[in-house]
Amino acid sequence: MSANGSIVHPEVPSILLTPICPHTLSFRPMLLPDSSELRLQIPMDSRSTAWVSFDGRHRTELRQGDYVTVTMSSYPMPTVCDVDQ
Repeated sequence: MSANGSIVHPEVPSILLTPICPHTLSFRPMLLPDSSELRLQIPMDSRSTAWVSFDGRHRTELRQGDYVTVTMSSYPMPTVCDVDQ
C-alpha cells in the first residue's frame, strides 16, 4: 500500500510489479498473469547504468546489456486474512 501498488486478492495467481520512486508519473503498477516471464534489460546503447535492489538490500549496478528476469515463485507468499474471508 505504501508504494501505491494495486490491492490483489490472495487467491488471484498473479505477479504484481510496482515501481518504487518512479521518475515520471507514466509508470504505473502492473498486474500480470502468473505464467508471465518479465525481462528488464538495460539497452546496449544506454548512456548510463542503472541500479537494482531487492527488498531494499544490497543494490547492484546493471550495465549495458545486463538484465533481470522476474517470474512467479513456485512457493506462494503467505498472507494474513481473517478466518471468515
